Amino acid sequence: MFLLQMSGVPGAGKSTVAAHVSDTHGAVVVDYDVIKSAVLDAGFDLTASTKAAYEVMYAQANHVLAQGHHVVMDSPCFWPRIVAEGLRIAKEHDATYSYIECQIQDLKLLDDRLRRRPRLRTHRRSLDQLPPDLGDDLVDGAPLFLEAMTRIERPPTDYLQLDMHRPLPELLPEIDAYLTR
Repeated sequence: MFLLQMSGVPGAGKSTVAAHVSDTHGAVVVDYDVIKSAVLDAGFDLTASTKAAYEVMYAQANHVLAQGHHVVMDSPCFWPRIVAEGLRIAKEHDATYSYIECQIQDLKLLDDRLRRRPRLRTHRRSLDQLPPDLGDDLVDGAPLFLEAMTRIERPPTDYLQLDMHRPLPELLPEIDAYLTR
């Protein structure tokens, strides 16, 4: 079994890679944004919803691994605890911990992806448009995204960084080779 932690800024391609891993390897995807959107729908405020969504993500990943299934934790990794919890959960179930970071530097391409993707309540509408719960004011998202790219947390070793400027079909063999190593 493996626990795969996805990582990268919003719109980088984490969910696209997670869907491939689910389809190809039979992994169950535990998606932070799906959980947080549901928590917001239940009436939690933004601050409480963030904390609650991460706790549910860890609990669900733990539960799915306990059932004997591969797991993909689909969330950005901006805090050390996210990696620490993934490592802990994998170790608890004697599963391989894997980590894939989706990297994208082209802000124009990133903005295009944010605008075109199917959107959940927690998703940014564009580089310069916040999620709906944060209002309709336009903000200069470029500095935020550039700073976020420097805050990605990684495990100390053995992770895969993907250049998401490349076409997905070129990346799939690297992903599969990494997961089956």
